[in-house]
Amino acid sequence: MTLAFRHRPVPPSPLARWDGRWKLAAVLLVVGGIATLNHAAAAAVAVLLGLAGAVVARLPIGWVLPRLAIVALATFPFVVVLPLTLDGPGWSLGPVHVSERGLVAGMGVLCRALAIGCWALVLVGTAPLPATLAAAHRLKLPGRIVQVMVLTYRYAFLLADEYRRLRIAMRTRGYRVGGNRHSYRALGHATGALLVRSADRAEIVAAAMRTRGFDGTFHTLSTFRTTAGDMIIFAAVVAALIALLLWDRWVLA
Repeated sequence: MTLAFRHRPVPPSPLARWDGRWKLAAVLLVVGGIATLNHAAAAAVAVLLGLAGAVVARLPIGWVLPRLAIVALATFPFVVVLPLTLDGPGWSLGPVHVSERGLVAGMGVLCRALAIGCWALVLVGTAPLPATLAAAHRLKLPGRIVQVMVLTYRYAFLLADEYRRLRIAMRTRGYRVGGNRHSYRALGHATGALLVRSADRAEIVAAAMRTRGFDGTFHTLSTFRTTAGDMIIFAAVVAALIALLLWDRWVLA
């Protein structure tokens, strides 16, 4: 078993060279600001800014769009439900009344989610997650929390590999998914085996960490150095966020 991390290649870009501490702080500020937007127009502009960030980061479009599609699918119920539940002028389609206010509110929710998703992809797409978590530790996130997050990230891949091995083993023995009692029993046994193996592996790793003197302190080989470019990019992102918030609060109000 290896504990080596696996990462997707990070495209070279100005955001990839951005100091992780400044980048994490900027993304957190941007996400918090986007979540407080009141108007759909401002949220739509936030989506454009998020897509611009993805372009600057040189993230592959084939990697970005499917993940944004998942975000859109998760928030699409708001676009459907809010126009049918909020009062106000709109359109009547037989017995169904579609509220214009509800439609705008639903689109605002969708746009805010997409904008936050864009910036989240910029954060995880321009640096390996362990490096970002190391930056979070430098920003005073407790080391034990960072350590738990790093182990969770690593073991998500291990569990996925274990599940794939179990699935291959079941298929080579003639198992096919079906809606009968035998299929459900086999899936239950496979899930139980996966959980038992995971618990055994966790105990082995915990014992190995204790024998190596682990005391809960988070250690990392990641190094950080602030440059003038880091501060300039941070200031530009924060200035764009402030301008967007002022436009949302004062001009669109």
